[in-house]
Order: sequence, then C-alpha cells, then structure tokens
Amino acid sequence: MRRHSHDELVLALYPTARGIAYALFSAPLTPLDWEHRRIRIPDKNVRSLETVKRLCASLQPDILVMEDVLDPSCRRSPRVRRLCALIASFAEAEGLTLVLYSRATVRGTFREAGAITRHEIAQIIGSMIPAFSHRLPRLKKPWQSEDHRLAIFEAAALALTHYATVPGDDKPP
Repeated sequence: MRRHSHDELVLALYPTARGIAYALFSAPLTPLDWEHRRIRIPDKNVRSLETVKRLCASLQPDILVMEDVLDPSCRRSPRVRRLCALIASFAEAEGLTLVLYSRATVRGTFREAGAITRHEIAQIIGSMIPAFSHRLPRLKKPWQSEDHRLAIFEAAALALTHYATVPGDDKPP
C-alpha cells in the first residue's frame, strides 16, 4: 500500500561548490533534518555521492528532489551537473523516486508569497518554518561570497516546491 504523498519522506538535495546541502521533510513545513556538509577535494563528486548514499541509507527517504540541471536556463557548473547525473543514476539503481524542478518552477512556487530572489525565498522559508529562522543568512553585499547556509534554504525550497506541486490538502506558500 502506498502512503499519501504528504506522508512520504522527501529528501531534497542541493549540491554546491563547497559540498552538498540537504533537507529532509516528513510533510510540508515539517523538516526532520537539514545540514550543509562540506566536501573537500580530491574527488568531490565521488565523496559527495558517498555522502548521498549514506544519507539515503540512514534517513530512508521515499522521494529524492533536486534541481533540474538539464534545464536550459540552469547555470550550474559542469562538475555539479556531473554530480547530479551520478545521484540520478544512484536513485534509479536504488529504486528511489527522483523528482527534478527547474529554478523557474521554484521561483514560481514562491512568487505568490512575494519572493523572487534566493534571499527572499530564504526569508519566506524562515518565516514559515521556525526551526530555520535563526539560520537565515544576511543579505550578501556585492563583494562578499555567498553564505553556505543559503544552500540549506535552497534544498528546503526544492522540497516545498515538491509539496506545492503534488496533490494534497495542505500546500506551502
């Protein structure tokens, strides 16, 4: 018997240049676990894939959610694109459901709440999920590098986009 889509564990993954961020949700607005794991060279993709395998083994998600790096508007690096392909192959081999959302789809999900930029989306998520509110990064100045905590909000945005697009009673933003 298949559980209702909002009863499934959704693991959203967001690979970055520094590592991989994830957010595990049991229902909309109900995160169970989240983190940004820093991966150092050598072999970032191999080590990142090992991290994903360990996460899947310990967290037992029903659905993996990631950004659609094949979307023409995607601006991810070639290394991150290869990592996403490796994760997709792993998900297929393990029989995990993999769902991909473009950046435009994520933005569209949060547009109704008045959020367009990544930072605005993070602020909306922080206001909706109290556990994330203290992790909100400050607005980046043009000369600053991006705060690694923003990647956790990117993963959460992917999970919330998934919940907003699947049939169910309670939809986020």
